[in-house]
Amino acid sequence: MGSSSRQAGREPSEEPTIPQKRRYTLNLSSEKKKDSLLTHSGYDPTIALIASASDIGRVRTINQDECGDFQHPESGVRLLLVADGMGGHRGGEVASQMAVRRMGEVFQEDSTVEPSRLLEHAFNEANQVIFERSSNESELAGMGTTAVALLLDGSPAATLAHVGDSRAYRMREGQLEQLTADHSVVGELVKRGQLSLEEARHHPQSNEILRALGTRNEVQIELTPIDIMRGDRFLLCSDGLSGMLSEPQISEILSEGHPQEIAEKLIEEANQAGGMDNVTVQVVVLPRPKSEDGITRAPSDGKNPGAAAAGPWLRWAITLILLAGILALLLLGLEDPANSP
Repeated sequence: MGSSSRQAGREPSEEPTIPQKRRYTLNLSSEKKKDSLLTHSGYDPTIALIASASDIGRVRTINQDECGDFQHPESGVRLLLVADGMGGHRGGEVASQMAVRRMGEVFQEDSTVEPSRLLEHAFNEANQVIFERSSNESELAGMGTTAVALLLDGSPAATLAHVGDSRAYRMREGQLEQLTADHSVVGELVKRGQLSLEEARHHPQSNEILRALGTRNEVQIELTPIDIMRGDRFLLCSDGLSGMLSEPQISEILSEGHPQEIAEKLIEEANQAGGMDNVTVQVVVLPRPKSEDGITRAPSDGKNPGAAAAGPWLRWAITLILLAGILALLLLGLEDPANSP
């Protein structure tokens, strides 16, 4: 598929535009369900702590990013989205909003469909509505958007889908992993080993993407199943973040704190690094299980759920039995007639 450059589509408009304020969204409904725990066979998607934030940056005059957090009212399945639009005076803004809205609608219609099929259908629907509108309205011609989506359905494996260079990361046990590969010119060079991630950030073609929603009648979607563990932290972001901060910087911020604090800090650091683009983030934390006393416990291996809790008491009981046995032997020895004078 041909290259689709975002550089022209992201230039500030010639007409004066009032800069958009920063947008924050925080989902704390899960905090009300403190007695809900992740299970060994999966997890409850409603307990995920999620925060999102979007900022116009220091250079642009229009925020062409969009994000969405959808939860199905019956199944509790969660769909998280980040889209980064491109195209003319207002095309990018329209495209990203259309993508998030249409994918959310498809998700709400039926979240019980197999995850990869659901995401593929949602992306194709978004691609079609954007392409049709750009074909019918000359001022929106050529508009399109990247998109990255994370579907949490309660099974041990979540599902990612993406088009373009909006990314997904996972933080696990202190290690940051990029879960998506950029569909871009420099992304291909990184894949071939011709560029490092750091070199790709500063490459002159870093803004040229190879896939986008809405620029063609059909789109190639990349679907990625990923395993889920208690304590995992996920980040979805536009390239306004990944283009400004290195992986070590992202890792340090994502490693601890509440999702809202993390989201705000990521945007603050991206702006301090130059804020050359709109920046949008979604932060997801799957909390570790807590006992009733509020102390976080290490997860059991599932073979004997009561062993961890019973361990200390069992050791004390065995110790007392051994001591009692030794004392009894000593007393019997004192009473042995053979030892009498």
